[in-house]
Amino acid sequence: MILEITGQPKNKKLVEIYAENLIRKLNLHRRKTGTISINFRKKMPKGFGDSLGLCEGDRKESLIDIAQKQTFYEQMITLAHEMVHAKQFMKGEYPSEIEAKSLEYDLFGRCYPWERVK
Repeated sequence: MILEITGQPKNKKLVEIYAENLIRKLNLHRRKTGTISINFRKKMPKGFGDSLGLCEGDRKESLIDIAQKQTFYEQMITLAHEMVHAKQFMKGEYPSEIEAKSLEYDLFGRCYPWERVK
């Protein structure tokens, strides 16, 4: 599994650790191939202006956009939500908004690297 983080998140190293924790928790770490690209954006793509996050993908690749117009912790909750969608795409599951919404706070609490917060 390849993880790419682009844009300018507040603390890129912490975001990287968090994303890797999410990948493990969602059992995507066992995949030998695949890419998850996370892009922190000041402006969302045209047509998605009010969205806080967006995920597109298939079995091999997931592209996640996170809006930076929210607080850092809100961005991390949004990232957890979009990572559920990434899992759904990569495992060929129906992209259920219900599953993503129901797991976002639990994933944030369990996967965020709290020990690295000063």
